[in-house]
Amino acid sequence: MKKIITFMMIISSIIIFASINTNNFNIIKNIYQGKSITNIKPYPTNFKNQINYKNRSIYIIQNPLFIIGGQYITDWSNFERGLYLSDSLPYVNGITTGYHTEGINITSGVYFFSPNLTKQELLIQQNPAIDSNSDRAPLINTIYKNSGYSEPYKTYIIHSIEFNPWDFMRFSFSEINLVGGKFPDLVDINPLGILHNTYGEGYSNAMLAAELSLIPYKGFQIYAEYAQDDIVVGATEAGAEGYKPTAIAYAFGGRYVNKINDIYISPKIEYYTIYTWMYNRWQKLLKFTAEYDNIEIPMGFDYGNDMNGFLFGLDLYKENIEIKLTIENYNIGIINLDTNYNDERKKEKENWKIYSPIKNKTILGIKFSFEI
Repeated sequence: MKKIITFMMIISSIIIFASINTNNFNIIKNIYQGKSITNIKPYPTNFKNQINYKNRSIYIIQNPLFIIGGQYITDWSNFERGLYLSDSLPYVNGITTGYHTEGINITSGVYFFSPNLTKQELLIQQNPAIDSNSDRAPLINTIYKNSGYSEPYKTYIIHSIEFNPWDFMRFSFSEINLVGGKFPDLVDINPLGILHNTYGEGYSNAMLAAELSLIPYKGFQIYAEYAQDDIVVGATEAGAEGYKPTAIAYAFGGRYVNKINDIYISPKIEYYTIYTWMYNRWQKLLKFTAEYDNIEIPMGFDYGNDMNGFLFGLDLYKENIEIKLTIENYNIGIINLDTNYNDERKKEKENWKIYSPIKNKTILGIKFSFEI
């Protein structure tokens, strides 16, 4: 009986409300104070040992470790439109884990998506030589015919190491592994692995990312982000333009945070460039997109690829209330994520950024959200 009572006392001591950052309020508050903290959301705001279940998610914190699992909105960016994993997705199903210290954070995420392939897309997945790689092209006429990776699985795996040497500076490096057509194994999800050594040809699409945040004085933040799906390096990859062309995205931004009474006010400006073939791929299960109610959404930049432009915003925060006003202006090329990845225009180097004819588009937006 004594053992049972002791066990119940332990459980009651750790089942308390978990302090989890799910929006930008805590980030904005710290910028106002001159501190740059992690932009990953959701993320613990303190590391007192605790367990909580809220809104289809479970939060477990055992300092210095944490686990967040279930269904939730996630965002790994300072930008309104993140480049490699943003809140463009309505929600994710999966798990975020991390190791937190004062100077270094290591965070991993594994998120599962339900694929929905047409008959034609399934045939492409089953074709081991769909990418026209010279080493695999003969396979389509051998016993390996129709044996490509086509199982109904699509998994987004990310692991990031974040350095915070001073309060005013934070930078991180991330590796992303999109595994499609097979259920991921330990090699795929290992947070200590390096993708150069574990990349699985035919079922894996890798991306590298980096980001930086500087606060030169209290209330003023400069931030940048870079994502690389692929890059062709000079003569060492001659002729590769027609195979997998350079596909990168980068963004720069700045914001100022002021406080009036208990309301934080933050005007900001952001610039984006998304190369023409960013996020795209031959196989649908290896495109950096996810489907919600039959609508295909990029996992990174909300509007897809082949564009550049500016975003001007005004954010207002009060505890769990968030209001965003945005004006965006983009130059948009004619190639999008519905464009066939076998398109001959991939070979034209000068159009790696934006493909003509280019149209200009202005977008006005307002967003209001709150948490109970």
